[in-house]
Amino acid sequence: MASAKKLPSGKWRVLLYTGADEQGKRKYKSFTADSKKEAEFLAAQYNQLHIEVNRSEMTLRAATERYIKSKENILSPSTVRGYYVILKNYLPRLFAVKIKDINQEIIQIAFNDFAKSYSAKTCRNAHGLIADVLKSERPDLHLKTTLPQKSKSDIYVPDAQEIEQIYPLTEGTNIEIPFILATQCGLRASEISGLDVSCVYPDHIEIKQARVDGLDGAVLKKPKSYSGFRSIPISAEIHDILISKADGSRICSMTSTSISSAWGKFRAKHKIDAHCNFHALRHHFASRCLLLGIPQKYIAELMGHNSLNMIEKVYQHVFPSAMAEFAEMLREQDKKFMQHKMQHKNKKLA
Repeated sequence: MASAKKLPSGKWRVLLYTGADEQGKRKYKSFTADSKKEAEFLAAQYNQLHIEVNRSEMTLRAATERYIKSKENILSPSTVRGYYVILKNYLPRLFAVKIKDINQEIIQIAFNDFAKSYSAKTCRNAHGLIADVLKSERPDLHLKTTLPQKSKSDIYVPDAQEIEQIYPLTEGTNIEIPFILATQCGLRASEISGLDVSCVYPDHIEIKQARVDGLDGAVLKKPKSYSGFRSIPISAEIHDILISKADGSRICSMTSTSISSAWGKFRAKHKIDAHCNFHALRHHFASRCLLLGIPQKYIAELMGHNSLNMIEKVYQHVFPSAMAEFAEMLREQDKKFMQHKMQHKNKKLA
């Protein structure tokens, strides 16, 4: 429910969203009163009556719009934006069905067809939104939809040699600072976009916020979990380059989406492996920490993870250059073992 705002006249007004017209334009109803509490009461009263009158004829689309609207001040702006993408672009026939007519068979048939063109993750995201809406509107309907199985994704982890070859190519480009912050500090694109000069110290950076894409453009938000707040050690050299190339109070003026887009163009231009998306640069930071012998729990803290799951995935990845070094170390150990054994045998013979 929208909050009341004070008008220049001294009265209070609530603009209540009531749905969209045939052209998709949002419609609002105004409630004005002498006090904030009274204006909000009038809006809430109307809203409840409006729901009861229209619920029997409400489509899944209208119910979903109402659900998203009710969560806009609670959910992350990027999550809300993702919900509207689902509503606008996916499953038009299903969203046109009236709430009262929806059953498990209709849902299953819709997702059987949807899964032919979209990934398992997209299917699950869309189904999750619809299931949440139906929990509110149809508590009697318990969905048990069969969805496509998630395929095991093989994450790409660029090794030190790749990073060393790529870095000179980034110098002087708009991707240089994001590249440094992802590979050397493990920052997400949204955290890079949200990094402020005041959070960069001579020996560390503080992660306190992220800039994400919302409905009306990029917005600042707090990390989505407590683990997102963290301190990351940096060298004096990285401090100097970050400060020297800052754009006003921002270390990087690009949005998270434009960072990923810029990296994609840079990668294509220089024929870098297509699996090396921008997030893979962050995986490199985790792999470097692992090779340095830093405990997994501490690495998870540096990267802002709640658990060790992603660190373990990186750990399980086989990096060709590192494996070559490990193999040589094992050969040296074998050699020393055999030499020791031969020396012991020769002493016995003597």
